[in-house]
Amino acid sequence: MHLTVSQLTSRRMNIFKKPAVLSSNGKNLSNRTTHKEDKPMVLSVTPQQQREKFDELNELESNRIIEGLNDIDSIWTLLAAMKKSNKSRNRYSNVSPYDASRVILPVTDANAFSDYINASYMKLHCGEGTLSLRNDYIACQGPLPNTRNHFWAMCFHQLELQGNDTVIIAMVTPLIEQGMTKCDKYWPEQGETWDFTNINTQDGIIYRDLTITSISETPDPHQDYLLTELELTSGSKTKKVYHFYYYKWSDARVPPSTKPLANLSKHILEVKQMEPELNQPVPIVHCSAGVGRSGTFMVYDHLFKNKELFRELLDGKLRHKDVIYKTVSQLRAKRMMMVQTVYQYQFLYDVAKAIYEGNDDSEVVNLQK
Repeated sequence: MHLTVSQLTSRRMNIFKKPAVLSSNGKNLSNRTTHKEDKPMVLSVTPQQQREKFDELNELESNRIIEGLNDIDSIWTLLAAMKKSNKSRNRYSNVSPYDASRVILPVTDANAFSDYINASYMKLHCGEGTLSLRNDYIACQGPLPNTRNHFWAMCFHQLELQGNDTVIIAMVTPLIEQGMTKCDKYWPEQGETWDFTNINTQDGIIYRDLTITSISETPDPHQDYLLTELELTSGSKTKKVYHFYYYKWSDARVPPSTKPLANLSKHILEVKQMEPELNQPVPIVHCSAGVGRSGTFMVYDHLFKNKELFRELLDGKLRHKDVIYKTVSQLRAKRMMMVQTVYQYQFLYDVAKAIYEGNDDSEVVNLQK
């Protein structure tokens, strides 16, 4: 679902039915707490309150967008995305990065060449000190045929800035859905090499001699996603690319179950930990627009990949905080429409409940009607 500007500025969005929460093994999902007053706040938010909170997020975002479109001094401006010469680089006309958090494309001369790519820096944090969660991501739209070289230049440049040699990409959309192209096939087939020298020279990209080579493809054991290993090279430098392609998640909806997300999150963490802690790679996450599924996965990865720590936080520092609302608020402060639908938003509350109650081996299955 992709919204028009007029819909963005309205006070209400479409409301979906409350997801049902089931366990794959039929376990009782109430073994941790029995009284509402004993529960952490995030578990006590009713479905109606969840909808109201989601409406609050949308109203706040609508006001930000209106301000950004009308006040050049606002922190919510969208000037780069709205520039006529950059519009062909946007997959959807109504999904744009804020200027304050957009990723800058590495070009030789920003006055002569466009440094625009539809991508945003994301920062998430909750808790304090050792008992805390902190994660960085880059959210971006699914590359277009005319932006695939921009995407790979961004990947290479971000690693240069981070001081590491590992690219992690989480692609959480199928290429085609219901006959519509959701993302370009922006990586080569196994054994192929793509050379971007000509187009990068034309676009003023710093890394003119950039090439991408596909080395191997490995499906995960559960057949939920495909891991492609590639090499991204410019000059004498080569970066290793781990491309995770999760293809079972439909646009504007929730994943079929949580197990693929858990496996994907764990696999990404294993790759991150191959690098020193101080300069671990920042995962690049995209779906089609880079907001709904991308945002939902970021919240899942940020809060739930360490289930024991999440439980500790809810029993301690975050007991009286709505951590789902706070986390989505942090995402929306960096990029519009992150966690796009109320259904995706409510799904995250259901996952929080299942994990807190100790159902690590169960699935949260959403019956979307």
